[in-house]
Amino acid sequence: MIWSFIAATILVTLLPGPSLLLIVGAAIQRGWRAGAAVSLGVVLADAILLLAVLGGLGALARAEPLALSILKWLGAGYLLYLGGAQLCLAGGGAAADEAGGFRRGVATTLLNPKIIGFLAVYFPQFIRPDQDVWRQMLWLGPLFLATVLAVFLLCAAAAKMLAGVLGGAGGAWLERGCGCCLIACGIYSAIA
Repeated sequence: MIWSFIAATILVTLLPGPSLLLIVGAAIQRGWRAGAAVSLGVVLADAILLLAVLGGLGALARAEPLALSILKWLGAGYLLYLGGAQLCLAGGGAAADEAGGFRRGVATTLLNPKIIGFLAVYFPQFIRPDQDVWRQMLWLGPLFLATVLAVFLLCAAAAKMLAGVLGGAGGAWLERGCGCCLIACGIYSAIA
Protein backbone atom coordinates (compact mmCIF):
# COMPACT_ATOMS: atom_id res chain seq x y z
CA MET A 1 0.00 0.00 0.00
CA ILE A 2 2.81 2.46 0.82
CA TRP A 3 4.38 2.11 -2.63
CA SER A 4 1.06 2.65 -4.37
CA PHE A 5 0.50 5.72 -2.18
CA ILE A 6 3.93 7.12 -3.10
CA ALA A 7 3.43 6.36 -6.81
CA ALA A 8 -0.02 7.96 -6.84
CA THR A 9 1.32 11.02 -4.99
CA ILE A 10 4.14 11.40 -7.52
CA LEU A 11 1.71 11.20 -10.44
CA VAL A 12 -0.75 13.64 -8.89
CA THR A 13 2.05 16.08 -8.06
CA LEU A 14 3.31 16.01 -11.65
CA LEU A 15 -0.08 17.06 -13.03
CA PRO A 16 0.25 20.63 -14.29
CA GLY A 17 -1.38 23.06 -11.93
CA PRO A 18 -0.79 26.49 -10.43
CA SER A 19 1.75 25.30 -7.85
CA LEU A 20 3.90 23.39 -10.32
CA LEU A 21 3.74 26.25 -12.84
CA LEU A 22 4.81 28.73 -10.20
CA ILE A 23 7.74 26.51 -9.18
CA VAL A 24 8.87 25.98 -12.77
CA GLY A 25 8.54 29.69 -13.56
CA ALA A 26 10.56 30.69 -10.50
CA ALA A 27 13.29 28.17 -11.31
CA ILE A 28 13.49 29.37 -14.91
CA GLN A 29 13.59 33.06 -13.94
CA ARG A 30 15.72 33.05 -10.82
CA GLY A 31 17.32 29.62 -10.46
CA TRP A 32 16.90 26.45 -8.47
CA ARG A 33 16.96 28.20 -5.08
CA ALA A 34 13.98 30.32 -6.08
CA GLY A 35 12.12 27.22 -7.28
CA ALA A 36 13.02 25.46 -4.02
CA ALA A 37 11.71 28.42 -1.99
CA VAL A 38 8.37 28.29 -3.81
CA SER A 39 8.32 24.50 -3.31
CA LEU A 40 8.78 24.90 0.44
CA GLY A 41 5.96 27.45 0.53
CA VAL A 42 3.63 25.15 -1.38
CA VAL A 43 4.40 22.20 0.89
CA LEU A 44 3.89 24.30 4.03
CA ALA A 45 0.49 25.38 2.71
CA ASP A 46 -0.30 21.74 1.83
CA ALA A 47 0.51 20.80 5.43
CA ILE A 48 -1.76 23.56 6.76
CA LEU A 49 -4.62 22.50 4.47
CA LEU A 50 -4.13 18.84 5.33
CA LEU A 51 -4.43 19.66 9.03
CA ALA A 52 -7.47 21.81 8.30
CA VAL A 53 -9.15 19.04 6.31
CA LEU A 54 -8.47 16.58 9.11
CA GLY A 55 -9.92 19.13 11.51
CA GLY A 56 -13.14 19.43 9.56
CA LEU A 57 -12.59 22.28 7.08
CA GLY A 58 -13.99 20.07 4.32
CA ALA A 59 -17.28 19.73 6.20
CA LEU A 60 -17.31 23.47 6.92
CA ALA A 61 -16.78 24.25 3.22
CA ARG A 62 -19.78 22.07 2.34
CA ALA A 63 -21.88 23.76 5.03
CA GLU A 64 -20.83 27.32 4.05
CA PRO A 65 -20.54 27.45 0.25
CA LEU A 66 -20.23 31.27 0.30
CA ALA A 67 -16.89 31.01 2.13
CA LEU A 68 -15.63 28.54 -0.45
CA SER A 69 -16.88 30.79 -3.26
CA ILE A 70 -15.02 33.80 -1.83
CA LEU A 71 -11.86 31.71 -1.53
CA LYS A 72 -12.32 30.56 -5.12
CA TRP A 73 -12.52 34.14 -6.44
CA LEU A 74 -9.54 35.28 -4.38
CA GLY A 75 -7.55 32.34 -5.71
CA ALA A 76 -8.56 33.01 -9.31
CA GLY A 77 -7.58 36.67 -8.99
CA TYR A 78 -4.26 35.76 -7.44
CA LEU A 79 -3.47 33.30 -10.25
CA LEU A 80 -4.25 35.98 -12.83
CA TYR A 81 -1.92 38.36 -10.99
CA LEU A 82 0.86 35.76 -10.82
CA GLY A 83 0.50 34.94 -14.52
CA GLY A 84 0.64 38.61 -15.47
CA ALA A 85 3.68 39.16 -13.27
CA GLN A 86 5.37 36.13 -14.84
CA LEU A 87 4.75 37.55 -18.31
CA CYS A 88 6.16 40.94 -17.29
CA LEU A 89 9.30 39.38 -15.82
CA ALA A 90 9.92 36.94 -18.69
CA GLY A 91 13.47 37.21 -19.95
CA GLY A 92 14.28 39.98 -17.48
CA GLY A 93 16.54 37.91 -15.24
CA ALA A 94 15.03 39.27 -12.04
CA ALA A 95 17.11 39.15 -8.89
CA ALA A 96 16.66 36.19 -6.57
CA ASP A 97 13.92 36.63 -3.99
CA GLU A 98 13.52 33.43 -2.04
CA ALA A 99 11.35 34.98 0.68
CA GLY A 100 8.93 36.38 -1.91
CA GLY A 101 8.85 33.03 -3.70
CA PHE A 102 8.11 31.24 -0.45
CA ARG A 103 5.20 33.61 0.25
CA ARG A 104 3.86 33.19 -3.29
CA GLY A 105 3.99 29.41 -2.88
CA VAL A 106 2.06 29.58 0.40
CA ALA A 107 -0.53 32.02 -0.95
CA THR A 108 -1.08 30.16 -4.23
CA THR A 109 -1.82 26.92 -2.43
CA LEU A 110 -3.86 28.36 0.45
CA LEU A 111 -6.07 30.27 -1.99
CA ASN A 112 -6.83 27.17 -4.04
CA PRO A 113 -10.05 25.64 -2.66
CA LYS A 114 -9.70 22.65 -4.99
CA ILE A 115 -6.82 21.38 -2.87
CA ILE A 116 -9.15 21.11 0.13
CA GLY A 117 -11.47 18.88 -1.87
CA PHE A 118 -8.57 16.90 -3.28
CA LEU A 119 -7.10 16.19 0.15
CA ALA A 120 -10.52 15.24 1.52
CA VAL A 121 -10.98 12.56 -1.15
CA TYR A 122 -7.36 11.47 -1.73
CA PHE A 123 -6.36 10.13 1.66
CA PRO A 124 -9.42 7.94 2.35
CA GLN A 125 -8.43 5.80 -0.64
CA PHE A 126 -5.32 4.67 1.23
CA ILE A 127 -6.77 4.30 4.72
CA ARG A 128 -7.51 0.80 5.93
CA PRO A 129 -10.74 0.91 7.96
CA ASP A 130 -9.71 -2.07 10.09
CA GLN A 131 -6.72 -0.12 11.49
CA ASP A 132 -6.40 3.05 13.57
CA VAL A 133 -7.19 5.91 11.18
CA TRP A 134 -5.24 8.58 13.10
CA ARG A 135 -2.12 6.44 13.25
CA GLN A 136 -2.32 5.89 9.51
CA MET A 137 -2.76 9.63 8.91
CA LEU A 138 0.24 10.38 11.12
CA TRP A 139 2.25 8.20 8.75
CA LEU A 140 0.62 9.08 5.40
CA GLY A 141 0.47 12.86 5.94
CA PRO A 142 4.24 13.41 6.35
CA LEU A 143 4.96 10.83 3.64
CA PHE A 144 2.67 12.76 1.27
CA LEU A 145 4.36 16.07 2.07
CA ALA A 146 7.89 14.64 1.72
CA THR A 147 7.02 13.04 -1.62
CA VAL A 148 5.46 16.25 -2.94
CA LEU A 149 8.51 18.26 -1.85
CA ALA A 150 10.92 15.81 -3.50
CA VAL A 151 8.98 15.92 -6.78
CA PHE A 152 8.78 19.72 -6.75
CA LEU A 153 12.52 20.08 -6.06
CA LEU A 154 13.29 17.74 -8.95
CA CYS A 155 10.94 19.72 -11.19
CA ALA A 156 12.70 22.97 -10.20
CA ALA A 157 16.08 21.43 -11.06
CA ALA A 158 14.78 20.11 -14.39
CA ALA A 159 13.24 23.49 -15.27
CA LYS A 160 16.48 25.31 -14.52
CA MET A 161 18.48 22.82 -16.59
CA LEU A 162 16.02 23.08 -19.49
CA ALA A 163 16.17 26.88 -19.40
CA GLY A 164 19.98 26.67 -19.44
CA VAL A 165 19.94 24.33 -22.44
CA LEU A 166 17.51 26.51 -24.36
CA GLY A 167 19.45 29.69 -23.65
CA GLY A 168 18.15 33.21 -23.10
CA ALA A 169 15.43 33.39 -25.75
CA GLY A 170 14.24 29.82 -25.16
CA GLY A 171 14.15 30.36 -21.39
CA ALA A 172 12.13 33.54 -21.87
CA TRP A 173 9.59 31.59 -23.96
CA LEU A 174 9.36 28.97 -21.23
CA GLU A 175 8.71 31.76 -18.71
CA ARG A 176 6.02 33.25 -20.93
CA GLY A 177 4.45 29.82 -21.34
CA CYS A 178 4.29 29.37 -17.56
CA GLY A 179 2.75 32.85 -17.23
CA CYS A 180 0.10 32.07 -19.84
CA CYS A 181 -0.68 28.76 -18.14
CA LEU A 182 -1.09 30.52 -14.77
CA ILE A 183 -3.51 32.98 -16.39
CA ALA A 184 -5.40 30.05 -17.94
CA CYS A 185 -5.55 28.39 -14.48
CA GLY A 186 -6.94 31.62 -13.03
CA ILE A 187 -9.61 31.89 -15.72
CA TYR A 188 -10.51 28.22 -15.31
CA SER A 189 -10.73 28.64 -11.52
CA ALA A 190 -13.07 31.60 -11.96
CA ILE A 191 -15.47 29.85 -14.33
CA ALA A 192 -15.30 26.26 -13.05
